[in-house]
Amino acid sequence: MRYRVPLFTTALLAASATVYGQASISGKWQTDNAPAALEAQKNPPPATDGGGRGGRGGGQAIMLDLQVDASGKISGTVTEIGNPPVLNIETGSVTGKSITWVTQPRGVTWNLEMTDDNTLTLTGRVFAGRGAGKGPAPEAAGGGGAAPAGGAAGGAPAGGDGAPRGGGRGFGRGPQQPIVLHRAK
Repeated sequence: MRYRVPLFTTALLAASATVYGQASISGKWQTDNAPAALEAQKNPPPATDGGGRGGRGGGQAIMLDLQVDASGKISGTVTEIGNPPVLNIETGSVTGKSITWVTQPRGVTWNLEMTDDNTLTLTGRVFAGRGAGKGPAPEAAGGGGAAPAGGAAGGAPAGGDGAPRGGGRGFGRGPQQPIVLHRAK
């Protein structure tokens, strides 16, 4: 009997800490370069003859507008400045300091971590329709078993030595770098 009150008090404190943590995620967040990116969008620099992309220095500019309900479900919007449209958070949840949601219309899964009360770190994005497990293998899709174009039979590289070749698009970007967001002021 005398353990019920401390047990109830402990459970109440744990539940309120969880709700406080979820509520503290609610609000507007942005990368440090978001204000400059918005300004650059309003007043674009004159076109150069070099034909380069330009204007993207400093990483991806992102703004978030998040709401979290009492059950820990996240809703809101994600704005990638210079990459319309605004994305709607379709399904999202908070588990401890880990935050995950899926945005539409692109079907991107976002993984974040709450570093402190004023900092979120985007640790990864998984783009829908990319990667393994989508659709049948080329042979099963009516490939007919013929050798790939420009390659040898059996899927061996055209060089014939069995060594792997580069593949991909050759951009050499490496692993994703974390993106840090802070509360908007």
